[in-house]
Amino acid sequence: MSSSSSERNKRRRVFAVSALLGALVFILIYGPYVLNPFYDGWIFNTGERDLIQHYVGFCAYRSSPWQFPIGLVTTASYPNDMSVIYTDAIPLFAFAVKMVSPLLPRVFQYLGIYGMLSMSLMGGFGALILYELTGKAGISIISSLFYALSWTVLYRMFYHTSLTSQWLILIAIYIWIRVDYKEKPIRMILMLFFLSCIAMLIHPYIWAMCGGIVIMSLVEHMVIDRKYYRALMYGMIYCITGGAVLYAFGALSGGVGAKLDVGKYEANLNTLYNSCGLAILPGFPTALLQYEGFGYLGAGVLFLGICALLIMIIRRKLPRITFHRVMMSAAAACFIIFSIVPEISLNDKILIDLKLGKVEDYIVGIFRSNGRFIWPVCFLLLTAVLVYVIRCLDGKRLLLLIIFSLILQITDMIPFLTTRHELFSRADYKYTGWLEEKKEIKDVIDKYDHIVMDIDDGEIDQDLTYFAYLHGMTTNDFYYARPIGHKVQGTLEALREDMKKGKYDDSLLYVLSSDSLPLYRDLELHFYEVDGRYIASHQPIPGLDGYRK
Repeated sequence: MSSSSSERNKRRRVFAVSALLGALVFILIYGPYVLNPFYDGWIFNTGERDLIQHYVGFCAYRSSPWQFPIGLVTTASYPNDMSVIYTDAIPLFAFAVKMVSPLLPRVFQYLGIYGMLSMSLMGGFGALILYELTGKAGISIISSLFYALSWTVLYRMFYHTSLTSQWLILIAIYIWIRVDYKEKPIRMILMLFFLSCIAMLIHPYIWAMCGGIVIMSLVEHMVIDRKYYRALMYGMIYCITGGAVLYAFGALSGGVGAKLDVGKYEANLNTLYNSCGLAILPGFPTALLQYEGFGYLGAGVLFLGICALLIMIIRRKLPRITFHRVMMSAAAACFIIFSIVPEISLNDKILIDLKLGKVEDYIVGIFRSNGRFIWPVCFLLLTAVLVYVIRCLDGKRLLLLIIFSLILQITDMIPFLTTRHELFSRADYKYTGWLEEKKEIKDVIDKYDHIVMDIDDGEIDQDLTYFAYLHGMTTNDFYYARPIGHKVQGTLEALREDMKKGKYDDSLLYVLSSDSLPLYRDLELHFYEVDGRYIASHQPIPGLDGYRK
């Protein structure tokens, strides 16, 4: 066996063992029940509105007819189409499941499996990066747990599951340090194509973070090799692929625009050491809505960083300055700057409120949760600290330091992990929706094709959309990452105008709030009060007591 073949096999073993460790850690934390694709009760049991939105968004996409663009959802906000990308349902998996949907039961979820995949790949690619930079397989495998147990991943798990896909950021970093851009252009083109495609089909924010890393790596190689056209070509391939995916999945159709709210969701200057009260180490206050910029490194990583600084001071051994490291540092600096603007704050004090120009305001506004861009910084710092310590120490001292730091990291997480385990390691919850409990409505539900909601309650929206999915119906409103409230209101106004003209559709079941009820009082509808809300139908519903107008 050649040395190159042997080295490839060693990399594969490092990746496989580390990925397996990440998967085992996931099961220890969350239990096995979330991995059952035919059990979705745990999703509703969490009470997490975002998690339920992502699952129900997938269900609506699954029940939508095929059309082009291939990512359009038609059953959740009928008659208005919307892209599955804006449901945060991990479009890559949603599309794959929709392809085989006729072979699957009505209840099917992949969020649990995807969560385990994310932790597994975090460990696998984290270990590959360490092995590439240190050449030490054993310690790279052990240290991979720092990546699998990253706070930025755990915080998002089953709250915003698609954003646990930070292993894609690790892939972008690995490509930077591992691949020689001068050799085999076809290989480089394919890697950037698939990275761009997969990242965009998981979450646009992840795509943008990977893109930032790709751009900085291309700048480095452009300066070194003077191959400007090649670097430009690689960059265009990444961007064009991402744009093509957005188009194919309908994200650019229907007049959907970015919600350009600048500020509020940036990272705080304390983010790297602020546990926000989730860990044993105390948290610090933040300004505005800076939970999006959560980038806590954890007690173990902070301790390891202090040890690295002490080694530098005692041994007077500074890392050698190379152009590659300068570019890595520049990338981290760019991510930091982008994540903290425009209202730069420390704790609960806003230090500087930058007045951005129109161009800067637009760029930051597209990614209004710009605090998330601190994540690549977390991994670059973690990698730098681990690599420095691994290179400076060896034998038992290195092993003891890594293990002790891991114990600190896990101990610091105990309050958070305990609550997560208690919530998810159960399989005794069954979905019982709001209308699902009303026998009178279930007895006649087959007469209706569409639920018309005129309410302002996102949780009820989701519940009714899932109820409609289970009964082969459509709904008119759903919470998307890019709101289409103006379209929904236009549809409601058109329906009311038709009814005023005597045009009633017996296949429509209305669900109204007390605020919207007056708009329908004078119409020829039968009203029923159910749990503080109102059901309306052109035809009477047997068994329900009518509501007096």
